[in-house]
Amino acid sequence: MSSKVIVITGGSSGIGAALARKLAAEDHSLVLAARGADQLEAVVKECAHGTVGIPADVTRKADVDRLRDEAIKAFGRIDVWVNNAGRGITRNVLELTDADLNEMFLINVKSALYGMQAIIPYFKKRGAGHLINISTVLSRVPAATFRAGYSA
Repeated sequence: MSSKVIVITGGSSGIGAALARKLAAEDHSLVLAARGADQLEAVVKECAHGTVGIPADVTRKADVDRLRDEAIKAFGRIDVWVNNAGRGITRNVLELTDADLNEMFLINVKSALYGMQAIIPYFKKRGAGHLINISTVLSRVPAATFRAGYSA
């Protein structure tokens, strides 16, 4: 298997950090993005050589475009883009606020949209690339009432 250049949003914790560790062990070059610079740097250090951390807020389209551009600048190309950033709120639906839902929508939906808008034209022009959108099983099987807002 040849080494790939892989961008992972939400790379400082959870699935993103676990995926980064696995791919780094397979000698892929990684660009990890997250809002929390300290946590991001800790994962970058764990993954070691061939890993770059770029603090970015993927709810801002300009940050996502900058992430793409900095990844290309760092490694000369992007082979795989993983839209992984996400947020869930564990709270009864009657306790959810507009702010809660707006933040989840921004992170879980718009960040993926911004990622697709940033990378698909690049992949089309290049004639190659893979886009992976991470989602939750709760969006398909909303069995947990205390995660109803997240499931929606």
